[in-house]
Amino acid sequence: STGLRLPSATILAVGSIGAATPRPQAAMEVKLQPGQQLNKDQKEVMLKGFDYIASHCEGARARKRQGLPMVLLPQDAPRLLRACGRGLLPEDVEDIMRDLPDEGLDFNDFCKLFERVAQTPQANEAKICQALNALDITGQGMIDPKFLKDIIRGQGEGMMGGMTPFDIDTVLKGLPRDRLGKITARAIARRLVRGPDGVQYLS
Repeated sequence: STGLRLPSATILAVGSIGAATPRPQAAMEVKLQPGQQLNKDQKEVMLKGFDYIASHCEGARARKRQGLPMVLLPQDAPRLLRACGRGLLPEDVEDIMRDLPDEGLDFNDFCKLFERVAQTPQANEAKICQALNALDITGQGMIDPKFLKDIIRGQGEGMMGGMTPFDIDTVLKGLPRDRLGKITARAIARRLVRGPDGVQYLS
C-alpha cells in the first residue's frame, strides 16, 4: 500500500448509503487547509448537504413532527465528510465514529468535526502520480487498469481510500489508452484529484 490519503474524488458512492436513501445530485468540494476555519460561504455549501442527509436519516420525520432540529446520525458523518471533500480510510472512520455522540450532530458540531478532520493533509496530484508510478515496473509511467484492479482487490478496503475494482472502472472511463490498453499515471492521478464528470462522490 502507498499509504496516501486520496481526495474524495476517489471515494465513489457504490451502494454505500443504501438503496432506500436518495443521494444529493453533486459532490461539494470544500477545500480547507490545516489550521483554517470554515468561512461563511463554505458553511452555506455544507449546510445544503447536511440538511439533505439529516432529513433522510432514520427518525428524521419524527423529529420534524416534534419540532426538533435536524441532526446527523453518527453513521452518516463519514459520508458527509467525504461528500465535502475529505478522503477517509477505514481507520479514519473508526477514529471519527469513536468520538461521536449517539444522539447525533447538529450543524455546528459537524463544522467543528470537519475542521478537525481537515488537520490531516491530503495527497495532491504529484504525490498520487508518484505512488502510481511505483506500480509501473517498466518505468514508462503507464498503468494497466487490470493490474491496478488486481492490486486493490488483493489489498481490500484499506487500499486507496476504500475503492473497489468497479470504482476503478468508473474513474478511468474515457481516459486515453495506448494500443495495449494502458493509461498514463499522470492522467489517472489528475482524474483522481479532479474526479470524472458526472460521477457521484458521496460515499
